[in-house]
Amino acid sequence: MFWSVIILSVVFVMTYSIFNWIISRLKISKFHEKYILITGCDSGFGQALSMRLDYLGFHVFAGCLTKDGCTYLSERASGRLFPFLMDVTKSESIEQALKIVKEKLPIDRGLWGLVNNAGVARMMGNLEFCTMEDYQKVLNVNLFGLIEVTRIFLPLIRRAHGRIVNMSSVSGRIAVAGGPYCCSKYGVEAFSDILRQEVYSQNIRVSIIEPGNFKTNIVDVDTMVEEMKRAYERASPEVQSVYGNDYVDSFRGLITEVKSTGSPDINPVLDDITHALTARVPYTRYIPGNDVKYILVPLSYLPDWIVDWVMRTIKTRRSQIEKNKST
Repeated sequence: MFWSVIILSVVFVMTYSIFNWIISRLKISKFHEKYILITGCDSGFGQALSMRLDYLGFHVFAGCLTKDGCTYLSERASGRLFPFLMDVTKSESIEQALKIVKEKLPIDRGLWGLVNNAGVARMMGNLEFCTMEDYQKVLNVNLFGLIEVTRIFLPLIRRAHGRIVNMSSVSGRIAVAGGPYCCSKYGVEAFSDILRQEVYSQNIRVSIIEPGNFKTNIVDVDTMVEEMKRAYERASPEVQSVYGNDYVDSFRGLITEVKSTGSPDINPVLDDITHALTARVPYTRYIPGNDVKYILVPLSYLPDWIVDWVMRTIKTRRSQIEKNKST
């Protein structure tokens, strides 16, 4: 009986894996007839993704925060890619983006894809060094902006029975970064889960991307350290004494190591987003990055006390490394 159960379990797992492998490779057709909006295309994932989708034949609306971002894409992409200024923290900018998209869409077409990629990582220090404004700035971009863009463009996505792809992070599954950033990404996870349930009957599919540590401009060591230095200096003497005089140096070591150990190859992220947009049956969640697949996601299933111990140990080790460098 025991071995029968084992054999049946193995057969079931193998059958499911083969079936899932086959289904995952079924693709939609007629890329050249589909339109996709991507936010945060000035650099990093958004910029590279917009150029990849353009190369594949999609029509791409690339929202950029700066004119330089628009210029970069205009000079390198085909006429199918249309870059324009878009600030996801401003309602009037989102409404203007909607107007632009509607004007350029054929009358009978909707948006096949919305990729909510715009994001920031600011003020990664401990709670007592953060202000409510620090939290608000990050949430405005990473969460509230994402929600409003989705709400405004949902009718166009419904018309095409399209896809919504929300850029979260492994920090939305396990708290490995600063408070403002983690809160924003946990919010993206919750919003995406409830949205997926709400729009399923409308033939709209929602996917979440949870990248690990990749080298992009979202981690700016000098800017983050300067922010942390100013936050430390404005803190009360009591708070400074609790965290110690070497807090800023330890923070610098942490951020520097995060930046230096990030994978320079962002193709796993681009591959997953592309799959979410082109697969007949997209996944609910994608976890690009070996650090996510083999360390952080498995770690997230362990008891909280183990997770907390591991995270404390990692941060203590990094802090000690920085101290040794300065002595």
